[in-house]
Amino acid sequence: MTEEKRNKLIAAVTVNVILLIVILAVVLVYQLIEISVKNNRKKQYAQEIQSYYEELEKAENSLDYYQSDEYLKQLAFKYGFDFPD
Repeated sequence: MTEEKRNKLIAAVTVNVILLIVILAVVLVYQLIEISVKNNRKKQYAQEIQSYYEELEKAENSLDYYQSDEYLKQLAFKYGFDFPD
């Protein structure tokens, strides 16, 4: 193998290694961005789920209140009913 061929081979290998490193770096950056986006979505979904649980709890509390005797009495007094003692 002549000196010129050896230099061309070394240059080709070097270019290929640099291209491989650049491609791997781009893939790595893309993967890191994708992981970050998915983690943010996961946090957002967890917050939405928590807010839905809070709304459900409030609705259950309201339902208990609306089914209570106290509320029914207040509603009856509001519409003019009177309960003799």
